[in-house]
Amino acid sequence: MQSIDGIFSRLIFEIQSLEKSQKLLTKKELQSAIEWLKRHQHPEGYWGYESVADTGLVLLAFSIYGIKERKWRIKRKYYGGLDSGINWLKNVRNVDNWENNLWDTSICAQALLRLGVRDEWVFGVVKWINNRVREKLGDLELHHIAQAINALFDAGLKEEGARVSQLLVSKVAERLQEKEKDDSLLDAYIAGQVLDSLIRAQCNVSSNVFLTTQRGLRSLLARVKKTGISEATFQDVMMGFMGLASSIGGEVDQLTNKTMIEIFRTPERFKEDGSWYHDAKKTAFALIGLSRITYVRRIEEFPQRIYNIVMKHQKEAEETFQDIVSKNKEQVSRIRRGYLWLSVAFAMILMLLPLIIVFGDQGYTPEIIVGILLAIMSGALGKFYFCIRTKERD
Repeated sequence: MQSIDGIFSRLIFEIQSLEKSQKLLTKKELQSAIEWLKRHQHPEGYWGYESVADTGLVLLAFSIYGIKERKWRIKRKYYGGLDSGINWLKNVRNVDNWENNLWDTSICAQALLRLGVRDEWVFGVVKWINNRVREKLGDLELHHIAQAINALFDAGLKEEGARVSQLLVSKVAERLQEKEKDDSLLDAYIAGQVLDSLIRAQCNVSSNVFLTTQRGLRSLLARVKKTGISEATFQDVMMGFMGLASSIGGEVDQLTNKTMIEIFRTPERFKEDGSWYHDAKKTAFALIGLSRITYVRRIEEFPQRIYNIVMKHQKEAEETFQDIVSKNKEQVSRIRRGYLWLSVAFAMILMLLPLIIVFGDQGYTPEIIVGILLAIMSGALGKFYFCIRTKERD
């Protein structure tokens, strides 16, 4: 029979071993990515190859992580900073948008508004976003609408954002009905942004549209986990990760945890200098996606895995407890038998007392009576002693 101490020691050891596989989001890793982005800003203020999307994404990442520095050194005598990035975006816009692209414009608007830029020209951009959604909804991509919703909420236009979110839900529902003909919804890049914006708009998380999109996204990320994350699919995975993390309340479950471990795999993806793939856009995508994780458990494999481990030891624990119960019953039975022998001895003594008294009055005690008494007492005491000693040995 196994000891209870042994069973619980193994159980505790296996639960503690889960802790070894977690990749925690430490301030050091995130800060190193932020510092890398600062160092790789162009002196004119942009990131990438004069890219509006890259610059907007980096500024959005900075706004999410609370970066407030207006100026920093980048190369030798050159300086960059939030102000130079904001001014570059302002100077390259097409009056009230960037490149007539709803996605790029919505990302830039979110970054500017979160960085506290509330100038008239920024609200002109917001107005363009709102009008674009109203006029071109049928022609717009789902993830473009999703980012427009985020921009409207950041601008304080909650009613407009809620209205557009309902239109997005309807459009996703239509796409779900046609998914056999068009599987573009089954794209982590699109589905992740859709889920993230629906959470922002406080849509019904128990609706068929939400749950179906979430299941599809889980399936995609599970497949990616098996095939691996390539440089080409990295930003798709990060947007999918963002949406799934948002949809489960900012915590980490088994799938998001394993995806996060792959995201931080060094040196394949996360580089020693703090970047992802030495690329500003991918690093910004990573920071934005990871920002949706608000709480990371110390034991990352979570209750389901812990439950499985406990269940694995349940049978042997039950058998051990049954043995203990059975042995205790036997010990109780032995003690009862010991007391029974004592009771018999005292009963016999009581029955023989009249004879002792009668013969005692005549001045002698028959040897046969003495022999019987000694036999009864020694036998009873011997049985009682045997029962007690057996209990102590057990």
